[in-house]
Amino acid sequence: MVRDFGKILAVDLETHETHTIQIEPENVKKYLGGAGLAAYLYSELVQDDIEPLDPASPLIAMTGPLTGVPALMSGRHGFAGRSPLTGFWGEASVGGNWGKEFRKCGLDGMVITGKADQPKYIFLENEKVAIKDAGHLWGKDCFEVDDLLKLECGSKTQVCSIGPAGENQVLFSGIFTDGSHARTAARCGLGALMGSKRLKAIVVKGDHELRVHDKDALKKSVRTLGKPLTERLKGMSEFGTPGLVVPSEALGNIPIKNWRQGEWTKQAAEIGGQVLNEKYVKKQYRCANCPVGCGRTVSSQIDGTLTETGGPEYETLGMVGSNCMIDNLPAIMELNEHINRLGMDSIDAGAVIALTMELYEKGLITTQDLDGLELTWGNVNAAKSLLTKVSIREGFGDVLANGIKRASEAIGQTALECSVDVNNMSLPAHDPRAYVSLALTYATANQGPSHTSSFSMWFERAFAFPEIGIDEVMDRFDPKGKALSVMKMQNVMELWENLALCKFTFIGGVKLKDISIWLKAVLNIDFTIDDLIEIGERSFTLKRKLNVRWGKTRQKDSLPLRILTHRKKDSETKDHLPPFNMMLADYYEHRGWSEDGIPQKEVLQRLKID
Repeated sequence: MVRDFGKILAVDLETHETHTIQIEPENVKKYLGGAGLAAYLYSELVQDDIEPLDPASPLIAMTGPLTGVPALMSGRHGFAGRSPLTGFWGEASVGGNWGKEFRKCGLDGMVITGKADQPKYIFLENEKVAIKDAGHLWGKDCFEVDDLLKLECGSKTQVCSIGPAGENQVLFSGIFTDGSHARTAARCGLGALMGSKRLKAIVVKGDHELRVHDKDALKKSVRTLGKPLTERLKGMSEFGTPGLVVPSEALGNIPIKNWRQGEWTKQAAEIGGQVLNEKYVKKQYRCANCPVGCGRTVSSQIDGTLTETGGPEYETLGMVGSNCMIDNLPAIMELNEHINRLGMDSIDAGAVIALTMELYEKGLITTQDLDGLELTWGNVNAAKSLLTKVSIREGFGDVLANGIKRASEAIGQTALECSVDVNNMSLPAHDPRAYVSLALTYATANQGPSHTSSFSMWFERAFAFPEIGIDEVMDRFDPKGKALSVMKMQNVMELWENLALCKFTFIGGVKLKDISIWLKAVLNIDFTIDDLIEIGERSFTLKRKLNVRWGKTRQKDSLPLRILTHRKKDSETKDHLPPFNMMLADYYEHRGWSEDGIPQKEVLQRLKID
């Protein structure tokens, strides 16, 4: 018997009408929850092609069946919709405490449509829904909004909000939660989708108990897995993701000088997790139900004021630090807080700075174009001022607010060669020239280039996954077998998204057989390992089907020329470029797609996709 997972609140901001949708048990079993169930909801609710920022374009908030229950590292939720940044499927998952509190209101997801006549926020207190005026919040940053709404609605509430960047529909703005700790649903520009609806925040407060069918079975499994998981993730607990900076530089993985340079050894050591811990970390931050605590709370200075705030993650240290040649850790922390307050994705924000610095270096833009700013490499103050202009779409910031590819197209000449993107979304801080599998991952991920859509680089470095046929660690430069392994890992990571479970759990030793035990304990449904893999494949294929409807074909499954042709001569990767086209052809064949990258009828029928 499927428990009543799949209760979705629908909110129309134009009419203020609300109602609930109950997902049928059959579709709960097919998709479980998370981004997969969001894609199913989108495909059911939106029959016509509508632009991403059309008022009818839904913003979907979704949890998973494990969100908030006492499973390991289960404090996650996500947002989804058609991406304003890419025009294709968009999703962004986030940790923190909002998802657990949302489920305590008796709901598993929310679909938001329409456009409010004035700025609003949604306050959900158990089953009670209120659409409230947010005029006093409009223009304020994410940290200020969190503080004000906790005063207004209660200190025990949890808040998701957008900053000025989302309000002004900067196409790489995100949705932020947990106040100054700045947990972020960052990618795909879903903050712009939220801002286009004049929705400033979603506030939740609930006291319902999260139902678990067999609490004893769940507790037993968690006790068995907990100790070895924390031991395997000891380094992540001690240093967080910033601990990856130094080894990534040594492996040629971290981006440097807009992806052109290979060596930055001394500077990488100065901005890595070890120095961050020694000088600036005050305490660890933990998402709900997390025994690891990879988050850092740091003492940072912004505008001359010393504050405690969420520390920079690896991606920020790579994209805002090394990629912009900024080697001053306090300066990076200040920029990180500035980005979080404005409500931007730090990956794309770093890419925007690096792109502008290279264009300035090459004379394709001038100080006059930048309203007096000198965007030389490493210029922190100019970078900060530039992002402020982007967030309010002022001057050249208005051009950059549309994403790095569109900005490069607007400039013309050779500017496009400086844009390291896939379909207008910048690459995250992991280099396909260091891990060849990432070339396929970035090109084919439904939500745009995302290393977490497969996490394949971990299996080219340290891990095997015998449950899906990856029996040993793979050579990171050898393309052999990579198409099949990427496909398999994408399916598994889709499953993790649907569960709304932290992906570090599988690095910590949680296996598919354990997920089967947890789902039996929570939902009272038996899933085999093959069932779970098929759920992931179904979700991935449904999103591809939506993307094909929006024009995604082989031509769009691409990589920037800088990644395919530029050798970093001062790096361990100097002799390696990803042999992309052959891997892509193999990948389509393994997926059962046409040579144009379109899922075939037989695949859709096998996966029971209409």
